[in-house]
Amino acid sequence: MTEDERNLDLMVAELEQENRLMRARNERLERTLEEIQSERDKLRAAVERIIAVSNVALWNGRPQGTGEVGTPKRNQETND
Repeated sequence: MTEDERNLDLMVAELEQENRLMRARNERLERTLEEIQSERDKLRAAVERIIAVSNVALWNGRPQGTGEVGTPKRNQETND
């Protein structure tokens, strides 16, 4: 084995080790991503339930009084 072949073998071994480390890190990152996405989905579902319950509790399922928003005060006095 020549010096060049030996250097190439060492370089290949080093690159293979680096590749293994990168694959392991990638797998950890993918697991973390899946966990975070799962947590996000749970939070989204919880917020949607809160909004649905709030809508029923506050407006019995439908918004009320939205037409009154922004009505000038003088129009309210003349309508009374």
